[in-house]
Amino acid sequence: MGRIKRGLDYFPMSTSFMHDRMVRRIMRREGDSAFATLVETLSYIYAGKGYYISVGDEFYEELVDSLYSTELDDVKRIISLSVEYGLFDVGLFRQYNILTSADIQRQYLFITKRRSSALIEPDYCLLESEEITSYRSSQSGKSSTDDSLDSECAEALNGDADHKTACTVTSSSDSVTMEDEIATSGTQNKRKQIKINQNKVNHLPNPPQGGDEGGKYLKSRTAVTQEDIDCLQPPCDGVQRNFQGLTDNLRLYKVPPSEQYAIILKSNFGAIGNPVWKGFNTIRGSNGKIRLPGHYLLSIIN
Repeated sequence: MGRIKRGLDYFPMSTSFMHDRMVRRIMRREGDSAFATLVETLSYIYAGKGYYISVGDEFYEELVDSLYSTELDDVKRIISLSVEYGLFDVGLFRQYNILTSADIQRQYLFITKRRSSALIEPDYCLLESEEITSYRSSQSGKSSTDDSLDSECAEALNGDADHKTACTVTSSSDSVTMEDEIATSGTQNKRKQIKINQNKVNHLPNPPQGGDEGGKYLKSRTAVTQEDIDCLQPPCDGVQRNFQGLTDNLRLYKVPPSEQYAIILKSNFGAIGNPVWKGFNTIRGSNGKIRLPGHYLLSIIN
């Protein structure tokens, strides 16, 4: 039986990480090598346990070996400053000698929400129980869908080759199914099908302000859900966007789904150069003083 994967293959990093107030304070004290040390430390955290790493002589030695022109004492000093300035949680560092933070744990749960075993040890957890529950409910909802697909595939594999082909098609994404349907249609049907598909993907059937357009299936909804937001995709019109970064930041700052939807539309799905990105920088630099990030972002992009 294979081992359960705990670490991550990648982790997101804000383009303004180097300009973060705490990071700048450390770099003023220790120079540019501090930035490389911090990035390498985050890589060790996410790649190892996923949301924390135990700090000891072995960790420091491995960190020094992966850096150029940085001595052991320099690395220890940089890590100590990052804990002192709040980049990592000081309480858990002193009690358990580990490096972690609420943001790191939040990113870990968000990225691993499809996993059934993505849990944080209670002694190390820095998040509220309500937030943990929200990620777990997201996992259970998606796992039930995956289980139903797996059962269909199992039944198909017991049949002939035609059933195997049907299983493959069933397990594929909606976009692959749509492409197959378009490929077998005429030119006129192609245009019509693409237009319908774009309307379904790029816009919610039920607008958050309670408009009267939309399909019958969602007319009874009174609010946009996070599941609706997760189904959105930017239009293919050649505009440069960072839609994934936009949605990650909105989730990170706990913006309600209805406000997320409004921000996504007003920012043209996270178009590069939109004022929403300066807004995120302002929120990040406010150190929690902006209590309603969603309201603030809407105010600057209206």
